[in-house]
Amino acid sequence: MEHAEHLAEAVAYTKDTFLQIEGLITWVKLFLAVIIPLLSGYAIATLFLQFIIKPILVNILVTPELGFTENAIAYMLQYPAVLIGILCIFLFPYYQGYLCRCMKDREIPKQLSFSGLFRTGWKINALILYYAIPLIVLLLLYAILFSYLNEALDIILAGEFAALSAVIDYTALAVYIILEILTLIFLSLFSCIGLVHLSRTGSLKESVNMGHIADIIRRIGWYDYILCIVIITIIILTILVFFLGLAGIFHYAPAANIVSSGLLLFFLIPTGIFVTRYLANIYDTAFVETEEDIEEFDDF
Repeated sequence: MEHAEHLAEAVAYTKDTFLQIEGLITWVKLFLAVIIPLLSGYAIATLFLQFIIKPILVNILVTPELGFTENAIAYMLQYPAVLIGILCIFLFPYYQGYLCRCMKDREIPKQLSFSGLFRTGWKINALILYYAIPLIVLLLLYAILFSYLNEALDIILAGEFAALSAVIDYTALAVYIILEILTLIFLSLFSCIGLVHLSRTGSLKESVNMGHIADIIRRIGWYDYILCIVIITIIILTILVFFLGLAGIFHYAPAANIVSSGLLLFFLIPTGIFVTRYLANIYDTAFVETEEDIEEFDDF
């Protein structure tokens, strides 16, 4: 398999999609479809958390015994605000819908029907949620075991065995992280092809059929497919590291963080198109019929 050819085609598709006047307008529309839900969710969550939840937590936690401060609580509440903002991108999946349209065929989507993109995006969301179930189950199991068994271990291994309790805690955490990573890698292999398969068939049932997805990967070739995933991972990590480093130049000042995050989101729009087209090209190789060599060798 010539990965260079598939990468070149994905680059050409991305250039044809965005590097002209109409494409630049589409780029901006997709960026706004991501940034508006993100900022709206973040702003609403910030107001709710800072003006309603924070006073309650301050009354409970700001005591000499616990050692919390009002500023520390305000800072900690910004993390769930960011998560809620990201969740809003998931709830309004216009960009995901556009990615699905790009994976469907090589025709560049010209008209943006936001109602259509919303419906298609929710199909993508449903597929992501399905493949995320094992990760969520592992998280819940660890949380339950940690909550109920940790206290019991502290009681049983009190005194001179307290150090052993800490070792067990850290070992359990390490095992959990390893299981989550291995599960994530395994599910990612199936979900990526599942996403392309969903864009081609429109069937959620077919895209979560692990046996059918495994058969498609087998026809692609496990080596070529894993190489594709590695290349995609390197590309995404390179972009993330670049923009994180850009903020680091200015010592992660608030203004630098905002600018670098905005630029990161802006450039992730075409990056997502490139990645999905490359993945779709790899998917197509599973359905290319191998030409049989029927040439006769009578002259030899």
